[in-house]
Amino acid sequence: MNTKFLALISTIGLATLCVVQAQSPRSAGSPPPSGRMTEEAINAQAPGGGHGQVWVNTEAGVYHREGSPFYGTTRKGKYMTEQDAMQAGYKRAPKGS
Repeated sequence: MNTKFLALISTIGLATLCVVQAQSPRSAGSPPPSGRMTEEAINAQAPGGGHGQVWVNTEAGVYHREGSPFYGTTRKGKYMTEQDAMQAGYKRAPKGS
């Protein structure tokens, strides 16, 4: 009984996954999204910032320089100078993020 139940649940889960992927809005040639960071990069940029300011992602503990796709776009963050960000203990985000 247990084995049949697990097999049924696995089959339903696999079928659901296939349906969700088939309904995905991205085109066949585009790469799959890379998770949470991709979603955050799509958000509108927060007002403020500009030359000499970095965007500090207060959740991740990193900062992004102007020109980064994540500059001003993460859910929780604030603008400050790079020197202030380093003094507050924030680290520079890896290149490409």
